[in-house]
Amino acid sequence: MPQPDSRIPTPLPAWFLAIALAALAWGGVWFAAAEAGVQIDDSFSRFNRERIASFESRASANGARRVILLGSSALKYATRDEQAFAAGVSGAAKMPVEALRISSNWGTFYDFAPLAADIRRARPDVVVMESEFLAADRPPSRRFLLWVAHLRSQLGLDDAAAEDDAKVQFGYPCWARKVQRDHEKLLEVRSDWVTVRPDGPGPRSTREFAEELLGDGVEVAFVSIPRRPDYDVEARNTRMIANDGESGRALAGRVRHWQPEPLPAGLYCDLTHVTPDGQARYSDWLESSIANALPRPPS
Repeated sequence: MPQPDSRIPTPLPAWFLAIALAALAWGGVWFAAAEAGVQIDDSFSRFNRERIASFESRASANGARRVILLGSSALKYATRDEQAFAAGVSGAAKMPVEALRISSNWGTFYDFAPLAADIRRARPDVVVMESEFLAADRPPSRRFLLWVAHLRSQLGLDDAAAEDDAKVQFGYPCWARKVQRDHEKLLEVRSDWVTVRPDGPGPRSTREFAEELLGDGVEVAFVSIPRRPDYDVEARNTRMIANDGESGRALAGRVRHWQPEPLPAGLYCDLTHVTPDGQARYSDWLESSIANALPRPPS
């Protein structure tokens, strides 16, 4: 004779409650990651936190002025590697200078926010950021997916295929690439990672960070990075949006805004990255601009 089932069925309202709590939890995660801007402390943060500490140590040992540059891969391509860039600024300013450049692929301030306190502790004299930081942000869905992927990795559910952090900072694949993305393909890929959202958590964090630096007595500059002429309209529109609105205008009069002369199309290896010759021309201009912004020792 079959035994009667002694299990007590879960009341239907309990299932509804469980589903509601799960939905509430995921809704909270969405809000924290996509809207409130809760950040992930990932390998990018850890790798560059060590670089910031090393930069601070070198500057202290040399009694050097401290320059930090933050931007996308476009900034990386447009500026000489740190030692050569520091030498250029030092030669123009007639004083010792240490430089640190931190770049992120499809860069928005999303990647740099976890490093803000570390950068402030390094006591920079000048911080230069890419102008697009004031308007560009990770799309909310991308922020959420990155948070979920990081959580799964922390729980051991996924093996995160992390980027090579050193290659992100110091590699120049565009100079060796034989086939480049066309305009439409670039915009398609870019839209997965970057959106124009001047009131999003990334631009908000950028403005807050700039205010904190100004309060520390740091010179803050937002610099335009050149784009090939047939793509520059998108970057120019983003920069214009960045300075619209009350919050943008309030900050605009307290920071420096640097705009280089356009570069010829022949000095680009693709729509957003310059060639070595383009890097030399842009670096000369930016090194001089930074040298003029450095505080002078008392006479």
